Amino acid sequence: MKVSTISVLSLVSVAMSVPSVLAGPIAVQRNLSSNQQAAAVTQLQTQRDQVSREMITPPYNRGPLLIHNMDRASKLDDLINRVRSGEPVSPDEIDQALQPSIR
Repeated sequence: MKVSTISVLSLVSVAMSVPSVLAGPIAVQRNLSSNQQAAAVTQLQTQRDQVSREMITPPYNRGPLLIHNMDRASKLDDLINRVRSGEPVSPDEIDQALQPSIR
């Protein structure tokens, strides 16, 4: 009797968790309008240019700071390409990329 009760409860809990797993992500990504895309690309390119300048300016062109700036530039390039190609990009992701770098 105890084994059947435990197995029934296990089956019920699994059945209850399946819909939440299949529901997908909670946050809904919305596409940017063409004006928002243009503004975002301009801001991201400006940020990318600033990071590029930092990569050639001492003391930011050595060691961990150089690696950080190279990584940041790569992420900005990726984000710019995604926005230009029309892929869905979260406005929060753009805002995060535009935050000043930690030095």
